[in-house]
Amino acid sequence: MMSLDAMLAFVPAFVLAFFRLLGLMLASPLFGSSNIPKRVKILFASIATLGMMSALPDPTGPGGIHFPPTIYELALSIGGEMIFGLAMGMIVSFTFYCAQWAGELIGQQIGFNMAEALDPAYGGSGSLVGDLYFMLGLVAFFAVEGHRVLMIAVYRSFESQPLLTMNFSHSVFDLFLNLFTTATVLAMRLAAPTFFTMLVVDLAMGCIGKAMPQFNIMSAGVPIRSMLGLLVLVIGLGLTCEAMAGNIETGVRTFLSVYSGGNGG
Repeated sequence: MMSLDAMLAFVPAFVLAFFRLLGLMLASPLFGSSNIPKRVKILFASIATLGMMSALPDPTGPGGIHFPPTIYELALSIGGEMIFGLAMGMIVSFTFYCAQWAGELIGQQIGFNMAEALDPAYGGSGSLVGDLYFMLGLVAFFAVEGHRVLMIAVYRSFESQPLLTMNFSHSVFDLFLNLFTTATVLAMRLAAPTFFTMLVVDLAMGCIGKAMPQFNIMSAGVPIRSMLGLLVLVIGLGLTCEAMAGNIETGVRTFLSVYSGGNGG
């Protein structure tokens, strides 16, 4: 049976790893929601940290983790681990937020944004189509087993980016920029069919308004835009899900490759 001194030797590594996981939970697309109680986030981060302990060096050995000697260095170390966890969570969240952005653009074009309401999950206004695309992204994330790949990447991050190192290499920043660019392109791809359809509708209504000035094209244009936009949205829903799933799978696999073999940092 492990002695009390041996158990206490694991406390510094556990605390620092816990704050890295906690930062990931705060910025991740699912656990970052305010609908999930803080106690649940802390509990899940604690359980996940226990699962990551095998990736940490033996605290009784020469490479063991120990608390810094001063309170200022300890605060800096904890802040660094939280920043690293937040960065990992933000990298994973890019696709979800860009998909939500595409949904908000689509909702604005077809007139659904008039039904915006306060979203208690993130403290801002919520769009119906934006929330739909965000939920579709979550379903695609679990469908491609992104949650498992994410946990594997976090586990390997303790090997490629050990605790108390505070070293962000170029590979992490390159990954950050590449995934942000890819997610932005995805948002444009998702919104492009609706934008093109609304452009055609606007041109057609403009021609009708010129040919028939007595016809109130403004009052008739709103339901026409809504019906055609909703039709395009429903028809392209399958392709939208495939595009999200492919982008999310590529992103999480790239995220994992950065922490494979000590390439990341």
